[in-house]
Amino acid sequence: AALDRLKEFMAARTAVAIGPGLSTHPETVELVQALVRQLNRPSVLDADALNALAGRASLFTECGVPPILTPHPGEMARLVAESSAQSVNADRIGTAARFAGERGCYVVLKGARTVIARPDGLVAICPTGNPGMATAGTGDVLTGMIVGLLAQGLASWEAACAATYLHGLAGDLAAEVIGQTSLIAGDVIDHIPYALTNLGSA
Repeated sequence: AALDRLKEFMAARTAVAIGPGLSTHPETVELVQALVRQLNRPSVLDADALNALAGRASLFTECGVPPILTPHPGEMARLVAESSAQSVNADRIGTAARFAGERGCYVVLKGARTVIARPDGLVAICPTGNPGMATAGTGDVLTGMIVGLLAQGLASWEAACAATYLHGLAGDLAAEVIGQTSLIAGDVIDHIPYALTNLGSA
């Protein structure tokens, strides 16, 4: 029922993000699948948007502009047929690179040393981030950072790499102050300005 309104909403935006907080209600799943077919601007797909597309990865090739996917290993496993989080982690670079190439999209495979892959086979490995960031909401922060850079005009590859690096750096700076054990997503957000300052002085 919301499809036409969302299409109108997206038409007035430079970039869009779909996923965090959506749920996997059957009607919502149908909505996400319909929206993805009509994506014609830079976008980030995360969380329940990825869950809605499990088993339907061919839809990524229908996007007018290649989307950026930000799965954790479990979400990646659901996108890759007959896979598991363990098998994804056993070949993180290969899994991300193959999927990006086959589906014509960008993949930010989150986890210990996040892997960023693009359709032409180029892969980057992020050197920032720490285990304390493996907590609810930090992935949503990354989604927001990527789409924010897309909205400012950065190309998809640059936006994905820069946001991933800065996200991890903000998490590292937060961990230096409060430790990894009690780190929450809000701490990462609070340290984004310091990550930008740190980057500028490097």
